[in-house]
Amino acid sequence: MNANQRRFVSGNDSKAEQAERVVRFSRNKRGRDFVIGDIHGTFDLVLAAMEQAGFNPEIDRLFSVGDLIDRGNGSHRCAAFLAKPYVHSVRGNHEDMLIDLYAEGTPSPEVLRVAARYNGFNWWLDLPETERQEILAAIRKLPLAIEIETDRGTVGVIHADVPLGMAWCEFLGMLNVGDPAVIKTCLWGRDRLRLGDMTGVHGVGRLFVGHTPQWGNLTRAGNVYALDTGAVFGQTGMKEEGHLTMAQVMTRTEVLTAPHRKPGLVNLFDEAVPADGSFGQYATKAA
Repeated sequence: MNANQRRFVSGNDSKAEQAERVVRFSRNKRGRDFVIGDIHGTFDLVLAAMEQAGFNPEIDRLFSVGDLIDRGNGSHRCAAFLAKPYVHSVRGNHEDMLIDLYAEGTPSPEVLRVAARYNGFNWWLDLPETERQEILAAIRKLPLAIEIETDRGTVGVIHADVPLGMAWCEFLGMLNVGDPAVIKTCLWGRDRLRLGDMTGVHGVGRLFVGHTPQWGNLTRAGNVYALDTGAVFGQTGMKEEGHLTMAQVMTRTEVLTAPHRKPGLVNLFDEAVPADGSFGQYATKAA
C-alpha cells in the first residue's frame, strides 16, 4: 500500500498494525455509530455516556476526535480504551506532543519533568515504563483522519480543522503525502471557529472536530461540528458548564444545534434518523 492509498476497514474488523494517516470505515449495517468529544482522561464520563445510550459493543461503534490524554487523572486508561474493538480514534495534538517527545528515544527524567509543567502532563510521571510503552504503542497507531460511510452520506472525523477553502478530498490527499502545513492545521487549527466561518468543508457530508472548547453547547460552522465541550473542566469543577458530548453521527442538524442541553456532565444526542435524508449540499458541491 503506497502513501496515497487509504486503508479500508469494515465494521468492527481488527485495527491496522501500522499507522495510516487516513482510515475509512464502511457503513455500519447492524448498529449505530457515535462520535465523542475530547476526553482528556474522563473515561468515567465516556462509560456514563455509553450506558445512557444503551451502547451495544457487539454492533455499535464509538469514534473519538482525539485528545484522549492529559489534564484528567484517568489519562493512563487510554491504551485500554483504544484496545476495545468498537473504539476508533484520530490523533489529537496531545497525543502528537507525547509521540514527538519520544521521537528520538526515551527522554531524560529532567526533560519529562519540564514537559509535565505544561498541558496537564503530570499523570505521565507516575507511570511505570511498561505502561508508558503500551500507551505510546497505542497512540502511534492513530490516524489523522477517519471517514465513515453512513446512510446519509460520508462523515469525517479529525481533531482540529481543515484549511479554510480546502475541499475534503484535497485535504485527505495532502495528509496522505505528509504535507506539514496541512497536518499542523489538522491537529492544531482554530481559524474556522475563531472567525465564525460558515463556508464548511465541501466533499464530505458532515465533519466532526474537537480541540477548541465550546462552552454550553457544541458549535456548528457550516457542516463542521465542534464537539469539545470541556469534559475535563466540568469533571474537575473548573468550569460549571463543562461536559462531555456524544452524538450519533447521523443526528439531524436541528437536534444537534438545539440551544438547550440536559443538565449534568454528559450530553447525549441519540436520534433515530430516516435513511433517506442526505446531509445536503456539502457532500456534492466542489470547493
